Amino acid sequence: MTAPRVLAALVLAAVLSGCASSPAPVADRGDRAAASGSRYTVQKGDTLYSIAWRAGLNWKTLASLNGIGPPYRIQQGQVLRLRPTPSRARTASAPVQSAPKAAASSSKARPAKVSPMPTPPPLKGPLRWAWPVRGTVERPFAGSGAALNKGLDIQGAPGSVVRAAAPGVVVYAGAGLRGFAALIIVKHDDTWLSAYAHNAESLVKEGAPVAAGASLARLGRGAQGQRLHFELRKDGKPIDPQTVLPKGGA
Repeated sequence: MTAPRVLAALVLAAVLSGCASSPAPVADRGDRAAASGSRYTVQKGDTLYSIAWRAGLNWKTLASLNGIGPPYRIQQGQVLRLRPTPSRARTASAPVQSAPKAAASSSKARPAKVSPMPTPPPLKGPLRWAWPVRGTVERPFAGSGAALNKGLDIQGAPGSVVRAAAPGVVVYAGAGLRGFAALIIVKHDDTWLSAYAHNAESLVKEGAPVAAGASLARLGRGAQGQRLHFELRKDGKPIDPQTVLPKGGA
């Protein structure tokens, strides 16, 4: 073997050895799709719920920061505050009136899509959670560290039906959030949201009321395999779903 070929073989062996001993880090899907910074410009298809979910906020906090009241409409091009300004840091609960003005000025430039916030049906008794799909938990919840994961990754059979983990209303159904493929967000009450990502086909539309166990989507194929990424948010904060789901697995 010539000297150049020997050198190439040694380099290739070193690269393969490095890959085997140092697995690639797993990025958190929530961070890739997060709405960061202090302000956010509403995009086509956004709802107040989907923006709050991406920003890690309670939707009521987001509405209060921007002076948005019932029926909680937002418009494409509207600039929303995600954090209180320094002058209002001590009175974050006070409504901010600038956001509706921004929406009005943006509507002069182009027609704006209005996204009202649906209201879930009244609950009878406490929430009772159910697993959203049958399968195996391939990646558990991790609130911090290199393995950060804001939900559960559940491996299921191709084409499996993804079901609502509790009764509520669909407040987002689309593919506009980078890193989540087809995503569905369900509001259960003023405290709880659930999210279902990497679906191949959505079976519901925004605004649709859903019962516990109702069909939401079909599990997808692709880069993530046949995995459902399932998250629960309580007052905007990620909660380990296995702390409220029935014991025994999916």
